[in-house]
Amino acid sequence: MPAINVTEETVQMLERGFAIFPLTGKKAFLPGGFHDATTNRDVLNRQAKKYPGCNWGGICDGVMVLDEDPRNGGNLESIGVPDVLDTLVVRTGSGGRHAYFRHEGKVRGKLDQHEGIDLKTWRTGYTVMPGSIHPETDQLYRIERDLPIANLPQELLPLVTPPVFKPQPIAVNPERRSDGLVRKVADATDGGRNAITYWALCRALERGSSDLVPEIRSAALNTGLTEREFDTCLRSAQRTTGRAA
Repeated sequence: MPAINVTEETVQMLERGFAIFPLTGKKAFLPGGFHDATTNRDVLNRQAKKYPGCNWGGICDGVMVLDEDPRNGGNLESIGVPDVLDTLVVRTGSGGRHAYFRHEGKVRGKLDQHEGIDLKTWRTGYTVMPGSIHPETDQLYRIERDLPIANLPQELLPLVTPPVFKPQPIAVNPERRSDGLVRKVADATDGGRNAITYWALCRALERGSSDLVPEIRSAALNTGLTEREFDTCLRSAQRTTGRAA
């Protein structure tokens, strides 16, 4: 197997099954973003030569991450799950931790009931790989607990699984069709959530129904859309319609 011209700890993640790609600081800059991640060592060596000193991001099919941010109150021990750190753990350059777990299902954007702990999966984002340098602190990301990636503890399932949106029966004014926008967003599936949320926001703003935005937001988050993704959809809808929520 050919050697790869990146740090030893980043190579360890590659050997664990992660596909990786270059970063500027923490930002993916290739045209496809994290979708351009690869395990091809020849490609990675060419990228390492082309972008010397770059950081590396990574994703792994079937793996999710608890991303602890102490600056926002994140503390993995506060979750109250004894074996939450009995897995691969990376200490980030900002002093937080990435705890990696095997999990195939949908996840929320943040851990329910716990501040400062984001959730990331290979479907929705990436993590900075150990061996990279934090762009603000100049500190290394490093492997802190070199353990096999464990299955997600059962106790965490209710906290990571997005709730199922169940709209309550409502009396709809026949002259106002906007309430159907919320139901449309609530029924959205993985591949179309962003597009349907953007479409519904555009229609609501066009009709002057900005009071529906909080309901559309709630429906979108309950389908698994992150707060950041929703905010992006809302800003795009505002630009398209020329109306503020």
